[in-house]
Amino acid sequence: MEFKEEQDKISSFNSIYGKIEKQFPISERKPENSLKKILTNKRYKVFNILENSSECGYFTFFEFMDNTILIDYFAIYPQYHSNGFGTKAFELMKKTFSYKGCFLEVEKINHKEPNTIRRINFYTKLGAIKLDINYLYPNSEGYLPMDLYFMPFKNKYCPERTNVMKNIEEAFKNIHFDIKNTQEILSQIKHPID
Repeated sequence: MEFKEEQDKISSFNSIYGKIEKQFPISERKPENSLKKILTNKRYKVFNILENSSECGYFTFFEFMDNTILIDYFAIYPQYHSNGFGTKAFELMKKTFSYKGCFLEVEKINHKEPNTIRRINFYTKLGAIKLDINYLYPNSEGYLPMDLYFMPFKNKYCPERTNVMKNIEEAFKNIHFDIKNTQEILSQIKHPID
């Protein structure tokens, strides 16, 4: 397995967005124009996942100043599911990149949706830990309650809460800039209303 970075993200935008449309529900997708703008950010990366020279998936991420990343989108194509490609991809990330680890926005468990349980089990088997944060994913309808996980790449690193909050603010500023109520959402994350 290997990764191939998209060097010309703008030229390959239609391909990138087409993949995201097929793999993610509308509540988790950024609007087309917003993603076009995000792709111009040098700290936003797009990689294709290749197995024997065939593309089997992709991932995108945003680099934080503290040498961690936020996985914005990660997908293995359906025809490659249940063959260990997702596990291999994350293990390769840990070996390839020098980041301390990655943040993952993960749907909350929904017992009526078995894929939510499967995803959480997948991430935790790879070493991801659920952070004690009342995380809200900003979207065009307001927000989507999610859990925020952190998967260490190096030395069992786990960021402190103050760094997590700085990173959330940085993500909102750089990849959720188009959402009008981000300050309200940030306030609810920092000071949840019970």
